[in-house]
Amino acid sequence: MINIKPPYLGCAYYPEDWPVEEIEKDAAKMKATGIQVARISEFAWSCMEKTEGVFTFDWLHNVVDTLAKYGIATVMGTPTATPPIWLSRKYPDVMQEYENGRRAQHGGRRHCCSNNEHYREYSARIVEKMAQEFADDENVIGWQIDNEIYAFGNGCMCPVCAEKFKQHLKEKFRTVDALNKAWNLTIFSQEYNFFDEIPTPRDGWINPHHRMEWKIFQQESIVEFVTMQAEILKKYVKVPVGTDVMPVNGMNYLHMNKKLDIVQFNHYNNPDNLSHCCLWFDFLRNVKDRPFWNTETSTCWNGSVNIPQSVKPEGFCYANSWLPIALGGEANMYWLWRTHWGGHEIMHGAVLDACGRPMHPYGEVKKLAKDYVRAGYFLNHTKVTTPIAIHYPSHSWNFFETQGIVQGFRYQDSVIQNYYEPITQRGLRPDLLEAAQDFSQYKVLSTPFVPSLENEGLGDRIRKWVENGGVWIVGPMTDNRNINGARYKDRPFGMLEEFLGVRWAYAVPDLNNDIKCQWVSGQPFTSRLWYELYEKDADALATVAEAPHNALVGKAVAIKKKIGKGVVFLLGTIPSADVMRGNILPLALDAAGLTTGHIGDSHNLMVARREGHGMTGVVVVEYQGKPGRYTLDKPAVELITARKLAGTIELKPYQVLVLQE
Repeated sequence: MINIKPPYLGCAYYPEDWPVEEIEKDAAKMKATGIQVARISEFAWSCMEKTEGVFTFDWLHNVVDTLAKYGIATVMGTPTATPPIWLSRKYPDVMQEYENGRRAQHGGRRHCCSNNEHYREYSARIVEKMAQEFADDENVIGWQIDNEIYAFGNGCMCPVCAEKFKQHLKEKFRTVDALNKAWNLTIFSQEYNFFDEIPTPRDGWINPHHRMEWKIFQQESIVEFVTMQAEILKKYVKVPVGTDVMPVNGMNYLHMNKKLDIVQFNHYNNPDNLSHCCLWFDFLRNVKDRPFWNTETSTCWNGSVNIPQSVKPEGFCYANSWLPIALGGEANMYWLWRTHWGGHEIMHGAVLDACGRPMHPYGEVKKLAKDYVRAGYFLNHTKVTTPIAIHYPSHSWNFFETQGIVQGFRYQDSVIQNYYEPITQRGLRPDLLEAAQDFSQYKVLSTPFVPSLENEGLGDRIRKWVENGGVWIVGPMTDNRNINGARYKDRPFGMLEEFLGVRWAYAVPDLNNDIKCQWVSGQPFTSRLWYELYEKDADALATVAEAPHNALVGKAVAIKKKIGKGVVFLLGTIPSADVMRGNILPLALDAAGLTTGHIGDSHNLMVARREGHGMTGVVVVEYQGKPGRYTLDKPAVELITARKLAGTIELKPYQVLVLQE
């Protein structure tokens, strides 16, 4: 049995690419590099079942055994993303149907219909055969189901999906009259008499509630498909089972991971957006009560037949590879070990080039392997801790995919730029939460761009939390829709007016940046794009100073309310990052009795405080490629270098500090 300890450094490996004699050479090079884990088999269905019903696993056993010979463990992937040609020829309907009515053809990946009975049947069979074959192999330390499975765009629109969608609607709405009312289908004479009349949402100006429900249905269909595989695997295997997801949030990852053991995540970020993957780590570490695996990132660049990125600065690979470990993961794996010599992703970066020679970040990978070991004990016995959380529900993602509210608004970008980054730039670490997750342990909670607080009873739960002492930053674009994405007919909000004792006046767009707001002190309150304005309020923090229409001037745009033992900061507009970081957040932290981080003006540091097993400390990563400064609360040992540090520390570009106090 292989004896390795996290943090794991790993890679994706495709032995089907190479002659048998090359596999041992690659395994030896992996060991010399410090690689501990290899992900294999995720696209190799045709190598296991080239002819229907004839299964060949000897070659795969040889790969696992060869890797183990060099002390490298295996994560086994189910190959259902790439079915062999015989399946699509026998059952052409397994292929996904696009919005234009055409079927996908053989030769790509993730191009089958997850609802198709034939696809599910043959997927279940290959998964079960693999599970039976490798259930007792101690060199396999985990399983990955499928690959980057997600319903992009509108997903599959085949007849099977169309019929299953109708059943989904029956179960949700019970009667077609209830559906007609929920979606306001009297408009444009859209009303249906029977569920069987409801089409797939294509080829027309489709009702937005119809489109949103279709998106949710498509994602839940994928959850069913993954759950089916998990249930098969768990009849045989004892090691963790997961599925590698991508940074798109239309899927409810609580639902996806309910029957899984471990969260797996893939990302490919650049120097200018590296904070985006941090948001996902801050989100996904809360999905399961165990460290996640970062199953894919690149040493240098991604791409298929051409490279869409420039060469990254020295140190980027090292810092990028530390982020998942600092933020709650226990594995970082590269895609891939060795560049494909031909095929779809021939130009994708790797640890080694196709000819087996190291690519330019190789030295950073080797250093990383050693540094993981040096800091491993502290990392393995502590967890990220924070008193702050941000709501980031999949329902909101699907809502804004189908109702943008105002042109130019982008949901994830606005969460990151106007809420998430201002918090992290103060040296703080927020958790991100789905609607159903518990938030009772947090002192500060931010709920921006969450149109429906009916989702998972969120409104009622927040009300109780605030009354018991929580500090809530809410808005804009929050609580202005019901669960179906429709507006309230008798009030502008579900609960905010009644709960806070405010009165909504108007909501207006500002694409031209004509509206100017100011704090009650007269200082500018910079904001953008959308304004939910409130009548004059004694607790107003900011108001409209200038506007194209005089009726807007003087209206409140930010209000602070004391509610029970708690405090609410109501925002009617999208605050600039400066206003959030420099004004609103300090007010909220003060109300909660919290202090800011210790980074001064260094907005380029990822700071993660960790605690556990009687140990405390912090991991600091410079992730923008420029100098930074961090001030320690107390003296600490920097575990990578074994130096004792105190006071203010100057960080070099892409430097990492693991500080045990």
